[in-house]
Amino acid sequence: MNKLITRRRALQGTAAAFAATAIAPKLVLGADPINVGSLTPNTGGGGPFGPNIAAAHRRVVEEVNAAGGVLGREVQLTQENSETNPETAVRAADKLINVNQVIGILGTWSSSVTLGIMPKCQEAGVIQMCTSSSADIPAKDEKGLVFNFQALSPVWGDAIADLALRRGFKTFSLMALNNDFTGSMIDAFAAKVKAKGAQVINEPFFYNGGQSSYRTEVEQLIAGDPEAVFIPAYVTDFTAVYKEIFRSGYEGQVISVSIATGDKFKEAVGEAANGLLHGVPVPPIGSKAYAMYLQEAGLEDTGEVQHPFGTAGRDQMSSLLLAVEKAGSTDTAKVAKAIWEVTTGPGKKEVFSVLEGLEAIRAGEEINYSGASSSVEFDNEGMVLGRDFQLTEVQDGKDVVVERLEFKG
Repeated sequence: MNKLITRRRALQGTAAAFAATAIAPKLVLGADPINVGSLTPNTGGGGPFGPNIAAAHRRVVEEVNAAGGVLGREVQLTQENSETNPETAVRAADKLINVNQVIGILGTWSSSVTLGIMPKCQEAGVIQMCTSSSADIPAKDEKGLVFNFQALSPVWGDAIADLALRRGFKTFSLMALNNDFTGSMIDAFAAKVKAKGAQVINEPFFYNGGQSSYRTEVEQLIAGDPEAVFIPAYVTDFTAVYKEIFRSGYEGQVISVSIATGDKFKEAVGEAANGLLHGVPVPPIGSKAYAMYLQEAGLEDTGEVQHPFGTAGRDQMSSLLLAVEKAGSTDTAKVAKAIWEVTTGPGKKEVFSVLEGLEAIRAGEEINYSGASSSVEFDNEGMVLGRDFQLTEVQDGKDVVVERLEFKG
């Protein structure tokens, strides 16, 4: 689906970066680098997304260093793989904090990983930037150091329910993978459909990942023959659940989240995937920053969603480095305060890239960074205020957009 841009366009991007370098301030010789950690799910459940996030982090850092760094200091990036595993992530975070002396850890994806490393980050005063959706994240951030570039689970549940209701379904049954991501999502889904006069005909329940069989859970889910079932999950368990649903002969509509229905899922179930509906927050397609991201990543603009989490990686690193420049310091309390100042609020100069922002800050202007994943406006708990949502149907093995909700900030 992703297509490489032409060599001419790539060279245009390189030329622009070179031009920025030519007018940039110089790095201060002997100055300590600014250390930043990238902790992404390069393997495991988040494996389809982590490499794009890590690559986006690296591109922003390379661009900034080529243009003279931040505060005249080189940005030194250390990359670690969380394996989408909280225990692995905690070990990696410990290294990043105590060995690499990072001011921030960016890129965690699953809620269990983000929550798992949070105590170490809070104790060390390290900023976290994530794309995780558990509603526990803001509650457990006691120091105001966490910034989430993803909508929380209740927002997912509400938006996907809204999109499902537009398809005319009146009765639903719900079950979900038992983890930090899904719990409040099905609560919000159920609340929305009930508020709109539809019915949840079962008692929503959770299942554990890694089971040898999901027959009992599927029989429980489809009892009563609901018009649609909603199953938020990860790709590995959802693939097994979906196969069991297909074998059961259930003829209603299956709805899930798009992170569970990527290429690995489609390859595993083949033609049986056709008709499946799935929803996910998406970048603001057509926005200036999204177009810039595609060019930076070497992708052609197809009008389709590409790299939904890679775009957030670009926004994470850009926001952090702009905030360091704004704060004039690497003191993380000052940087955290500056993150709001460079991303949120009206009446400021809108910028779409880290270099645009650095130039404006150095010129004494107040800026509002507008990102490739969203407009990057935060509430007072560091949670992104809104994302666009999209409902997609698998048709002939391909994803076809059937509904889209645009966030109006």
